[in-house]
Amino acid sequence: MRKHYSLLLLLAFVALSLQLTAQTESVRSANELNNSGLMTFTVRTVSAGGNYAPKHVLAIWIEDANGFVKTRLARANARKQYLVKWRAASNYNTVDATTGATLPSHQTHTVSWNCSDLQGNELPDGNYNVYVEFTDKNGAGPFKMLTFTKGPDPQHLTPADETFFKDLDLEWFPDGVGIDQQASLHETVIYPSPNNGIFQVKTSRQNSIITVYNAAGQAVFTTKHHDQAGEDNIDISKQPAGVYFVEVADELTRYVQNILKQ
Repeated sequence: MRKHYSLLLLLAFVALSLQLTAQTESVRSANELNNSGLMTFTVRTVSAGGNYAPKHVLAIWIEDANGFVKTRLARANARKQYLVKWRAASNYNTVDATTGATLPSHQTHTVSWNCSDLQGNELPDGNYNVYVEFTDKNGAGPFKMLTFTKGPDPQHLTPADETFFKDLDLEWFPDGVGIDQQASLHETVIYPSPNNGIFQVKTSRQNSIITVYNAAGQAVFTTKHHDQAGEDNIDISKQPAGVYFVEVADELTRYVQNILKQ
C-alpha cells in the first residue's frame, strides 16, 4: 500500500514538472516571437493627372493577415471617400495617425510604426503590409503595397520606381540591431533608461542623425551628431512618460534602441 502511494506521488510530481516545463517553454516561445522595434517607410508620389491635380488626398496604413491594423498618415478632409482601399480597410480610423488637409502638391512622405495596435499593444512577429494610396479625382486612384517581416532580423526594401510611386524605402529595425551587421565597429551607447527625459547618446558614427520617436511613431526630437568621440545630451523632458525609440543613422548604418521616460 505504501509503495503504491509513493508511486502515485512520484507520478504526480513528474506530471507537474512536465506541465511547468511546457508552460515555461510556451512563455519562452511567445517572447521569442515578439521582437520590439521600429518600421520606417518612405515614398514620393507623382501626379496621376486627375482633374484636381496636383491637389490630392492620401493615406498610408498597416494591415496584417486579418486586415486593418493602424493608419500612419491621412491627408484628406474633403473627398476622402475616394480613398477606396483605405476607407474599406479602416473605416476612416486615424487613432495615433498624423492627419491633415488635402495636399496641395506631390511630395516625399516618411512614416514610422512601432508595431503596436490601436490599443497600444505590441503585435506578434510575422508579415505586415504597408499601403499607400492617393487620388486626385472623384474616383479611385493608384495604390502600392509593400510587405515586411517583423522579427529578430533587420530588413531593408528598396523596390524599383513605379509610375506614381518613387524612391520607395522600407526598413525594419529590431531594438538594438543595426542594418550594419558589424555594429561593434560603430559602437553606440544610449543611457540611462529609465530616465526623466534627459539622456545621453554616445556613438562613433560621425555625422550621424539622432532621432527620437514616440510610441505612435512620430519624431519628437532630432539632432546631428558631429563629434566622433563625443556624447549628445538629449532632452525630451517635456514629452509625456512612456516608451520612446532612439534611432542613430548615418549613410551606411542604422541603430535603434528603446528607452523608458518616467
